[in-house]
Amino acid sequence: MIELPIAEPMLQLTVLAVAVLLVHLLFQRLSIPALVGLLLIGMLVGPGGFELVPREPAVGLLGTVGLVYIMFLAGIEIDLNVVRHHKAEAIGFGLTTFILSMVLAVGVGLVFSDGWAGALLIGAALSSHTLLGYPIIKRQKLMHHRPIVATIGGTLLTDTLALVLLVVVLQAAGGDTKGPGGYLPLVLLVALVAAALLVLPRSSRWFFERPWAHRADKALAVLAVLFVLSMAAELIGTKNILGAFLAGLCLNRSLKSQPPLLEHVRFAGQVLFIPFFFLSTGMRLELDVLLGGSEAWLEAGMLLLAILFAKFAAAWATGWWFGYRPTARIVMASLALPQAAATLAVAVTALQAELIEPTTVDAIIIVIFVTCLVGPMITRFAGKRIVKDAEAEADVGDKQGGDHEAEPEEPAR
Repeated sequence: MIELPIAEPMLQLTVLAVAVLLVHLLFQRLSIPALVGLLLIGMLVGPGGFELVPREPAVGLLGTVGLVYIMFLAGIEIDLNVVRHHKAEAIGFGLTTFILSMVLAVGVGLVFSDGWAGALLIGAALSSHTLLGYPIIKRQKLMHHRPIVATIGGTLLTDTLALVLLVVVLQAAGGDTKGPGGYLPLVLLVALVAAALLVLPRSSRWFFERPWAHRADKALAVLAVLFVLSMAAELIGTKNILGAFLAGLCLNRSLKSQPPLLEHVRFAGQVLFIPFFFLSTGMRLELDVLLGGSEAWLEAGMLLLAILFAKFAAAWATGWWFGYRPTARIVMASLALPQAAATLAVAVTALQAELIEPTTVDAIIIVIFVTCLVGPMITRFAGKRIVKDAEAEADVGDKQGGDHEAEPEEPAR
């Protein structure tokens, strides 16, 4: 007879692998992001729910790797060409949404007495965003519209600023910032970034182009770069997720020049590592708190209002400045609304550093649930409106063109 919680690591993995499969099949049919289901499953089977599976050792280890992998993929997925060609729009939207989201989220954090360090980390968590609606935009063939490009480019800025703010706050909260060596980890981080950006892009491109380098060798090299930079960032006194994000940026162009390899890298993360991060995060949740914790729901409600206002205000301000139409501004806000991978990464790191309360993490999880459900729905609706408007304008243009061609014939009649 199996005793609960399950102690055998292989049996833990078996149960959770089946759970992940069922979640993906069910939520895909419901058009709901699978991460919502993974968080729910983690909460139900974890110590805060029915105590079927413990967090350690299997889930905890794979969850840590998944956290690193999420930030790695975030660096890879950024389109650097988009950012370069649309700098003003990307910077404008990125800065506006980051500042508004951070200021409002920090205010909510202070209201609930998380302290300045905790409030700033709440701001860092919620000032970034995850482009969950991008597949919808891709299916609607709107990827190259200027508002969409500005939103995608702004993602690089928001995620980078959120991670930098995370590192700065953690260093300051650690009490080691006084004296000449206080900010030494940040100085070493700058040196690590400079060295990695100078060496890795060219060397990785050279290695990937060698005929004797098999696909397995290339994949192992990618993992080696990821873990080396992650551990280097950890060893110098910052956080491994910053090293992982740096690894993604350094390998960005090299991997995109190797589509099969890039697909393998994405596949490894999406199938193995990242689901366990969401499961591990769900296991941190207390079911009783979510069912009866009025404080968590109150904080979540205030954070939701803050994020909704910040994202739509940023989209409206940027759209007004650059002349975007109202529907396009709605798409921008809806794309920037979902809080997922980067938000969880920062929140979990802040919880581990004991700078925010578990109740605040529960509130952030509620925000993730709601924004991941609502954001893609708005994106789909507003994207359809843009497509219909474009088709209508094309029809009008065709009619006007036909009338214009017929005008010279009128005198002959």
